[in-house]
Amino acid sequence: MPMITLLTFPAGLHEPSLSPFCAKMIYLLNMSGQAWTHKTVSNPSRMPHGKLPVAIWDDETIADSHLIQAALERAGADFYPDCSPEARAKGQAIMRMIEDWPYHALVYDRWVHEDGWAIFRAAFFSGMPSMLRNPVGDMIRKSVRRGLERHGIARCTDAERMALVGRDLAALAEFLGERPFVLGDTATAVDAACLAVLGAIRNLPMETPLRHRIRSDKRIMLYLDRCDQAFTYAYA
Repeated sequence: MPMITLLTFPAGLHEPSLSPFCAKMIYLLNMSGQAWTHKTVSNPSRMPHGKLPVAIWDDETIADSHLIQAALERAGADFYPDCSPEARAKGQAIMRMIEDWPYHALVYDRWVHEDGWAIFRAAFFSGMPSMLRNPVGDMIRKSVRRGLERHGIARCTDAERMALVGRDLAALAEFLGERPFVLGDTATAVDAACLAVLGAIRNLPMETPLRHRIRSDKRIMLYLDRCDQAFTYAYA
């Protein structure tokens, strides 16, 4: 059986990859039962979408974490074991919710927030020659900010941004209730996505309103601890 090669951004800031989408795919590949190997890429400009993660599988190049997940599911992986079609639909909806405003708020704190940028630039561009690190970093930062403005999150005030993200986090906490994981007693793909995004927010190396919002929510923090256990030990 051909081995899958997953191309991701490097690890850093206490995360298996600096990209939550790459981290999610690491968790899902560990769940899948497929043989796979890992290669880090610092410059994704030659990738099909100019982004990571990318999977190389049986001479096929698959870009985008959702398309990789779909390919694994076609090959027999079940990322929602014992879940009804309705529960799977809820998992997909919650995954996309967390990968929208909460994810983009994380990107904002890393790339736009001045204290966050100073730390993230050092982590993200650590493999680049020092004379190029600042000019290249600043160029990419401008591109990221334009993307956040097109999304809309960079057009918000700090209070507006936190109000919008807070609604999604409150919805997640309410949906969780007393369940260990989003859909019940077993970690599924939606929990991998939540851990990848919300875990990275929790692990931001500086204090921001976003990090404070996650760390002050006991239900979400306990949930992330359970996800850490599930994806670090059960599927590693």
